[in-house]
Amino acid sequence: MNVSVGADIESTCRKCGDVWHVVVAMVDGEIAKVECKECKGTHKYKEPGSDTKSAKPKKAKKPKKKALTAAEKKAAAAAKPKTHATVEPDLSKPTRPYKFSDTFESGERIDHVKFGVGVVEDVLDGGKIEVFFPEGRRVLALAKATPKLASLKEARPAWLDQMKSAKAE
Repeated sequence: MNVSVGADIESTCRKCGDVWHVVVAMVDGEIAKVECKECKGTHKYKEPGSDTKSAKPKKAKKPKKKALTAAEKKAAAAAKPKTHATVEPDLSKPTRPYKFSDTFESGERIDHVKFGVGVVEDVLDGGKIEVFFPEGRRVLALAKATPKLASLKEARPAWLDQMKSAKAE
């Protein structure tokens, strides 16, 4: 066979099953690698019809999930049980409807429109609460509290007063 690198040739693509390729590499006068014109995949040269089984496109593999070690599984299970709340509900207080603008404490019962009645387990930073519902745990958002200032006079920088007094003079 008198073929050079860059020449068109027929070969069976293992990815898409197409036969039109370009020669990419040659070793000792033999075709070593080809590139498929359809899917741009590079693979070893294979004469068309030599094996019809591999001419079919391969199915995409699903990524495997990382297997947890026994210690990681045990730690995750011990961290928070899924079947019941880690905090006892405060039955002395009535169940309150969940509102974004309200504040909640650990142990309070809330009634969410979508998830139903749940128990507040933890108040997280950044205006969030972790609530246990019968379906599972959810993190719900709350309005962030505005910082309270004692008075505007105390929050005012001293250099601002100095600048005003210098302008008045």
